[in-house]
Amino acid sequence: MKKLFLTLVIAFAGIFTANAQVWLGGSVNAMMNKDVKSFGVAPELGYSFAEVPLTIAVAADFDFYKDNLVKGSTLTLTPYVRYTVATIEKFSVALDAMGEIGVKDVEGYRLGIRPIIAWMATEHWTAAFSVGFLGYDNLYHNKAFCLDFETAAPRLGLYYNF
Repeated sequence: MKKLFLTLVIAFAGIFTANAQVWLGGSVNAMMNKDVKSFGVAPELGYSFAEVPLTIAVAADFDFYKDNLVKGSTLTLTPYVRYTVATIEKFSVALDAMGEIGVKDVEGYRLGIRPIIAWMATEHWTAAFSVGFLGYDNLYHNKAFCLDFETAAPRLGLYYNF
């Protein structure tokens, strides 16, 4: 864990010296059905490069859940690289090449792609919506390749660009 943290710090330090735009934000998600209720918050820090349509970021996902038997919380780290596929006026479509690593009360990892639709409301504020995941899941499922649209738990993010 210490090596992963140090690697992320060094990577962000290198990016900081490049021509980049810093942003801070996060997302929330919620899911409710007859058996499970969950709520999550994920603060994020990232950098958008001016010359290429790439963003690099990391989120810390805090999820709180309650089912018929137990309640608890989990923490995962989610580093990702976002590639903007298309931009039309204030809207853009992007793909996140992401990983998710279990840190507290959840073991394993996920590696895959997540689609994003973003709306640049102003020069500084952006809202992003994501629903779905395509990839290998050894975190929530039992070692499986999956295509999951997560329509019961979409993610809405809000970001401030400095």
